[in-house]
Amino acid sequence: MTRNSWVLVAVALLLGIAYLFGFTDLGRVLQIQINVTSRPFAPGLAPGEALPIIFGLDREWSLTRVRVAPVAEITNAKPRWVWNLASEKGSAPSRGFAYGDEVEGLRRVGGSTASALVPGTAYRLEVEAVGARGAVDFTPQAASGAAP
Repeated sequence: MTRNSWVLVAVALLLGIAYLFGFTDLGRVLQIQINVTSRPFAPGLAPGEALPIIFGLDREWSLTRVRVAPVAEITNAKPRWVWNLASEKGSAPSRGFAYGDEVEGLRRVGGSTASALVPGTAYRLEVEAVGARGAVDFTPQAASGAAP
């Protein structure tokens, strides 16, 4: 092959690589979309306790990490995680979970249970799956204590 042929092959190869990385998801970490909802009716909660928080995911994910920390602590070198679950192999496929519940296939990091959320304090949920990551900030509301 002549020198010009090699140059054309190299240019075509570079353009193909640029297309793969520029216009496809190859090499990118997928985003996990997270919805946060609060259940206003929670019998048995004392006034001032945080209402239950439910996290919904955009599709079924086999999660490898779930953790929650106050937003004010996220910038620290070692944030204080109030809820921290992890697994090397991933959880059972899930479309959502409640704060503090056991997620099938994940184990508690450090052996501690989920700490009670403080109403009015901003928290960040971070979730990870193989090749995907997501985060969302939420602020739990206090139970009113009024009987229905």
